[in-house]
Amino acid sequence: MSTEQLFDSRVARHPARFSDALLPILIEALRGATKVLDPFAGTGRIHEIALALGIESVGIELEPEWAACHPRTQVGNALDLPFADGFFDAICTSPTYGNRMADHHEAHDDSRRNTYRHALGRPLSSDNLGAMQWGEKYRDFHRQAWAEAVRVLARGGRFVCNISDHIRDFQQVPVSEWHHETLEELGLVLVADHHVPTPRNRFGENAEARVEYEHVYILMCGP
Repeated sequence: MSTEQLFDSRVARHPARFSDALLPILIEALRGATKVLDPFAGTGRIHEIALALGIESVGIELEPEWAACHPRTQVGNALDLPFADGFFDAICTSPTYGNRMADHHEAHDDSRRNTYRHALGRPLSSDNLGAMQWGEKYRDFHRQAWAEAVRVLARGGRFVCNISDHIRDFQQVPVSEWHHETLEELGLVLVADHHVPTPRNRFGENAEARVEYEHVYILMCGP
């Protein structure tokens, strides 16, 4: 394997990378920024976006296997970012959706599972939100993570958040609305909400009741 391949975010399996359909919107949303952080970097597709814009990027990822996919991603915890206040002029990230990708039992049958635990091939680390279903624990974690992300975002900076609702018991769970409202409570101002049709899981008990698009929220940190 070449050095270039080692730093290719496609080498390691991950169940929820930024999809190709999102890239043009994320690139446009970050145009004019100079330094962007993804505090939930996964395999590091944020660096592909930054490369297209010619800007600096930093990724923080809890799991060493995924962090190792790119040299500008470092192992760390989104709840305790190692940066000074206002260090970045852009945040671009996608938290987990609190859906069945968070199932973390070790299955031994032949049924298909697209979960963080199965993609990584081992139990997830403590504080990995990939094991958190929608609920109070999930919301408490993100209140802390978003406060920390806003801390390192400069005044006048932008916060780009890709998130989606999901279907549970054939009902749509309003995950996206909760996230943008929580970010607004932290002082950010919502300036755009893009609805992006993307490929979704085509299996599981709610397969016929899919949410057909994801959100890309663009929020600004006041001057």
